[in-house]
Amino acid sequence: MRAWLALQSGRRPHDLAPAESGAEALGAVRTVRAHTAAALERVRHGERPDEADLAALNELQRAAPAVSELAWNGRAVAVERRRAGPFGARAAAWLAEAAAELLADPAVVKVRQCEADDCVLLFLPAHPRRRWCSAARCGNRTRVARHYRRHKPEQAPRLD
Repeated sequence: MRAWLALQSGRRPHDLAPAESGAEALGAVRTVRAHTAAALERVRHGERPDEADLAALNELQRAAPAVSELAWNGRAVAVERRRAGPFGARAAAWLAEAAAELLADPAVVKVRQCEADDCVLLFLPAHPRRRWCSAARCGNRTRVARHYRRHKPEQAPRLD
């Protein structure tokens, strides 16, 4: 989780420092992931999500209330959204809020599962014919495997 938070440094709120992450935070984030995955699977297929998943995501957001804090940045008044509470609750609330925005977005029905055999990622395709989460990773591995299957030499039968 620390590595993921570090990768998200430009996207996550400033009050989520990777050094604070621990077992409690990891459990809360996994809870968000489970409820988001269940709701997303239904919503992206145009189905109604389970009320328990929506209620859980709402409760996770309430556990760390958001406040818009005002501060002077040297030139003007700036607003920064911060959440109150322990790190695990703040991280879960931040992710649950992002999940809520995704689930409410009309483009959610365009979210796809990567077609690579060993990939579990979902993605929002920029092009309607896109099949992989990453053309450089999953797409290339799939094309290489297909090429190998077509061109691999026939194995001679063993004479034991």
